[in-house]
Amino acid sequence: MIFKNARVITPKGIIETDFEVEEGKIKKIKKDIVGEGKDLSGYYVLPSVIDGHTHFNSRYLGAKEIIPTADDYKSGSEITLAGGITSIINFIDPLNREVTEAVKDEIEKAKSTAGIDYSFHLIIKRKDQINYLPEIIKMGIKSIKMFMAYKGSMQVDDETIYLVMKKAKELGVTVAIHAENGDVIEVLHNEYKDKKDAIYHALTRPVEVEEEAVNRASMLAYLTGAKTYIVHISSPTSLDIISYWRKKGAKIFSETCPHYLLFDDSYYLRSDGNRFIMSPPLRRKELREELVRKLHMVNTLGSDYSGFMSVYKDKALSYIEVPNGVSSTEFLVPTIMSFLFDNLITPEKVAEITSYNQIKLYNLKEKGFDEGKDADFTVIKREEWIVKDWHGKMDYSIYEGVKFKAKVIQTYLRGELTFDEDYKGSRGKLLKR
Repeated sequence: MIFKNARVITPKGIIETDFEVEEGKIKKIKKDIVGEGKDLSGYYVLPSVIDGHTHFNSRYLGAKEIIPTADDYKSGSEITLAGGITSIINFIDPLNREVTEAVKDEIEKAKSTAGIDYSFHLIIKRKDQINYLPEIIKMGIKSIKMFMAYKGSMQVDDETIYLVMKKAKELGVTVAIHAENGDVIEVLHNEYKDKKDAIYHALTRPVEVEEEAVNRASMLAYLTGAKTYIVHISSPTSLDIISYWRKKGAKIFSETCPHYLLFDDSYYLRSDGNRFIMSPPLRRKELREELVRKLHMVNTLGSDYSGFMSVYKDKALSYIEVPNGVSSTEFLVPTIMSFLFDNLITPEKVAEITSYNQIKLYNLKEKGFDEGKDADFTVIKREEWIVKDWHGKMDYSIYEGVKFKAKVIQTYLRGELTFDEDYKGSRGKLLKR
């Protein structure tokens, strides 16, 4: 099939071209390809959008119960494709399972239900789990994650981070880090132990606990030489810290999320403020605005999907009991494309943070807008619209009422039309790295 008169957003800018798709691959990219085709005049094409940070089919270990995310791989695929994203990298938490069995189980679940292309990060909580890295590499997984927060459950100490990073460097594995100082957060929880309201989530996780942890993680990345990816940056100062260590030679990369670019901590003052608790928390308006101004320093944009139904958020007796996360996946592309149309970001940067940097960071060799690559692309219209509903199973959205200036019209996965006003159904595949 031939697509004509496309305005393709690439790291070299917006390219006006035709392109031909055959057997799921991009066969040809050039102007004036001979033959009938689909006319994309007036639309933008964003190729190979990759969300490197999702928690579909996940569990939150609450104090009284294990709480599932609202969306699994099936409904998560609907959300993802509706948002113009064609590939994800999802997190695997082994919980009480043996590591390789947990990985095999998650791969099988995705294989049977995912309508998007997918890969995984493995969450590491103990030093001895280093020993599983060679085996999971053989299974096609070459990235892991560690938490510097959630003391008593997810948090690992600096010794563990250092040793795991050294092994990761040796094996060519990318290390993702959740950077917040969990020890200080625990002290602040105790200081505010009589407080219950959502705003205390932000007050017990001040921006400084992120910035300190980002600096510490960057130092460890520098000492070990590990390729390190600091997820969900909410502080503009964190970007300055990462820039400092990159100049020293650290192989360190940053990610932010749409919700940190659009919303501020006033949401925690609402009567339904529990629904918008995530970690790190939403920041003050002036910090959010500065983060937007520093988008040129960000390496990737991820959704950090971790959506929980309102019943679990609303019934929590304290902010500490609330399962953390929101569902941003469907609105990642509208957010960044609206910023493009508002001249807050360049086309080159849009392409880099939605696709090309992820391709390089995670060695996704089949992706990208080049001849011979998978024909994954999203057709976008410059159009104002207000969010009134959404895909997937979530019964609320932080994005309800938000006005965007960019709308996903169609999404193609390996040349197949998978979204066109609604999810058309599709079959994903494991992206071995």
